[in-house]
Amino acid sequence: MNQKSEYAVEVKNACKVYPPDYTVLNGFNMKVSSGSIYGLLGPSGCGKTTLLSCIVGRLHLDSGEIKLKGKHISDIGYMPQELALHNELSIKETFTYYGYIFNLSNDVIEQRGRELKELLKLPSYSLSLNEISGGQQRRVSLAVAMLHDPKLLILDEPTVGLDPLISQSIWELLLDLTSNEGKTVIITTHYIEEAKQSQMIGLMRKGTLLSEATPTELLTSCNCSYLEEAFLKICQNQVAKTNSFKIPVKQPTRRFSYARDLPPPPLLNNTLFTFGRFKAQICKNIYLLRRNIPFTLFVIFLPLIQTVLFNVACGHDPKHLTLGVLNEESVNKIGTCSLMQTKNCFLDGGVPVSCLLLERLKEKTFKLVEYPSAEDGQYAVSENKVWGFLHFSKNFSTNLATRFNEGGDISDDNIFDMGSVQAWIDNTNKYMYDMIKRDIYDSYTDVVDGLFGKCNISERIGDTPIRILDPVYGNKNPSFIHYASPAIIALCAFYLPAIYTGSTIISEKEGGVIERVVLSGMNFIEIALAQVLVQTVFIFIQTTLVMLVMFVIFDNPFVGDIFPSFLLLTMIGCGGMCFGFFTAIICRTTTEAAFLGIGTNFLLKFLCGLMWPTEGIHYLLRSVSVYMPLTMSTESLRSLTAKGLGLQHPSVYLGFMSIFSWILVFTLVSFIMLKLKRDVWTKS
Repeated sequence: MNQKSEYAVEVKNACKVYPPDYTVLNGFNMKVSSGSIYGLLGPSGCGKTTLLSCIVGRLHLDSGEIKLKGKHISDIGYMPQELALHNELSIKETFTYYGYIFNLSNDVIEQRGRELKELLKLPSYSLSLNEISGGQQRRVSLAVAMLHDPKLLILDEPTVGLDPLISQSIWELLLDLTSNEGKTVIITTHYIEEAKQSQMIGLMRKGTLLSEATPTELLTSCNCSYLEEAFLKICQNQVAKTNSFKIPVKQPTRRFSYARDLPPPPLLNNTLFTFGRFKAQICKNIYLLRRNIPFTLFVIFLPLIQTVLFNVACGHDPKHLTLGVLNEESVNKIGTCSLMQTKNCFLDGGVPVSCLLLERLKEKTFKLVEYPSAEDGQYAVSENKVWGFLHFSKNFSTNLATRFNEGGDISDDNIFDMGSVQAWIDNTNKYMYDMIKRDIYDSYTDVVDGLFGKCNISERIGDTPIRILDPVYGNKNPSFIHYASPAIIALCAFYLPAIYTGSTIISEKEGGVIERVVLSGMNFIEIALAQVLVQTVFIFIQTTLVMLVMFVIFDNPFVGDIFPSFLLLTMIGCGGMCFGFFTAIICRTTTEAAFLGIGTNFLLKFLCGLMWPTEGIHYLLRSVSVYMPLTMSTESLRSLTAKGLGLQHPSVYLGFMSIFSWILVFTLVSFIMLKLKRDVWTKS
C-alpha cells in the first residue's frame, strides 16, 4: 500500500482457520482511516482478538492481506484485554521497562511518563500496581501502550469491567488523541452503545464484517434509535439471507507458519536482538527481585537451609534405642559391673561376661529393659515395645570360658548354645537392624578383647582371621551422610535453578505479560539471556554457600581441588536452568510444570544413584541410569571431593561431559519446541 494512503489499516479477504476446522475469520474486509477511531463491535468469540493479533503480527493469516501505514512494531501501541503487566512493579518501573523495550532513553521515558501521568490522571509513580485500583491499572496499561508515541493504537476491550465514569474518561482521551494528535485508534468492545463515539463502526459476527459505517449511517439505515437495535437487525437480516440462499464456501486449508505461500506479515521482521530490550529484561528481573526481598532471600538461602537440615537430620546413628534383656546369670542388676573393676581372668570363671556386655551396650546409649522370661521378651519385640531382645542363659560366662579353653575338644553342643547370646531383632527397618547387630558384635568384641588382656593373653586370639586395613578412600567409620552429600548437593544445584527459571517464565506467560512484551518486539532469546545472567549470579552464590556448609561447617570429606568441584556444580546449575527453560516452553500452566518437576525429581532420585548405588539397580534400568543428567555428574563430584581424583580421570571428566551434553540437549530441544509449538512467543 502507498505510504500516502488515507487508510492506516486495510484488511482484504482475511481468512484464518484453527485446526481441525474452526473458521475464525472468513473473507473479512476492513478499512480504518488515519486519524480516526474505529469501533470494532461483536460478541465474544466472533474473532475480534484474532483479527487484532493478525494485525500486530502475532498470528498469520491463512489467506488474504493486511496492509498497515506503519511498518514497524514501534508504530503500534497494543493494549490487551487483560492487564498483562507485572503487579509487583511500580508505575515508574513499568514505564522504564517498556521504554527500554522500545529503545527510549531515560530522558524520553521520564518526559513521556510525566505527560501520560498528567493526561491519564495516574496515581503516584512510587505505587506498585498491586496498590492501585482496577480502573487505575487499566489507565496504566493504556499509558504503557502510548508510552513510545505510536501512530496506531489497538485497544482490545479497554473498558471491560470498568466504572462507567472511567470508561467515559478513556473515550474522551481517545477522541482527543485522534483530533489533536492525529492518532489512529482501533478499539474492540462488546458494549455496543459506547461505540457511538467512534468515527466508524464495524459490526462483526462469526468471522465476517456485517456492516461498516458511521454510527449515524447505521442508525439511519436500520431506522433505529440505539446501536444495539441496529446490530440486532443486521444480524437477523444476515441469518435470513444465509438460510434462504446458502452458497458453499471452500474453507482455506490450514498451513504451518513457515509455509512459503502464506500472506506476508503486515509488519517488517523484528531485529533478533537489541541491547535495549535485553537491558529491559535485566532491569525488570532486578526490579522484581528488589520488590520481593523475602522471595529473593528464599531463593538464595534455600539450598543453604536444605544442606543444613540434611546434615543435622540425616546420616547419624539413632540413639537411646530400647532393648529387652533376660539375664539368667547370677547377677542382681543390669550394669552393676565394669571391665575396670574386673581383676580375675574370665577363663578361670567367676567373671560375669553378660554383665560386662550389657554395660558396654549402655555406653552405646541403649536403654535396657529386663523381662522375666524369653517369651515375654519376644512378645515385647512383636508389640514394638523394644527394638530387640537379648537372652543370656544360666552359666553363660562359664560356658563361654569353656569354649575358649577346650575349643575343638568340646563334644556337648549345649556348651555352644549356653555360651552364646540369643538375640531377636526387629528387621522391618533394615538400617536399624544392621546398626543394632553391629553394636552388639562390637560390644562383644570390645569386652572379650579386654578380658583377654586380664588373662595375659594376646587380644588378637579372639579376632576374626580377616584384617581390614585402612581404606584407600574415606575412613574406617563411614557414614551414610558421606555417601549422600554429593548427591544432595547435585540435586539442589540442578533443581533450584530449574524451579526458579520455569516458575518465573510460566507465571509471566499465564499473566499475559510475555505475550504483551513479545508483541512489543521482545524475542525469546532476549528473555532467555537476561534470565541466564541473573541465574548465573544466583548459581555462584548458592554453590559457594552449599560448599561452605557441606565441607567447612559440617566437615564432610573433601580431599580434592576446589575449583573443579565448583565448576562442576556450576555446570549442574546451568543444566537445571536449561531444564527450566524447557519446562517453561512445553508447559502452559504452573500446574503442568509442578507435575513435571515432581515427576522428574523422583525419577532422578531413583535412577541417578542419589538414594541408592546404581550397582543395586535392576540391570535393565542400570543401562538407562548412566545416561540420566545427574548420574555421572554426581559420581564425578564424589570422585572429586571424597577421592581427590583429577580432571584426567575417567570418572571425573565423564561427569563433566555428561552434564555438558544435557545442557546442549535441553537447549536444542527447547529451540525446536520454540519453533514448532504454538505458544505466546511463536507466530502461527
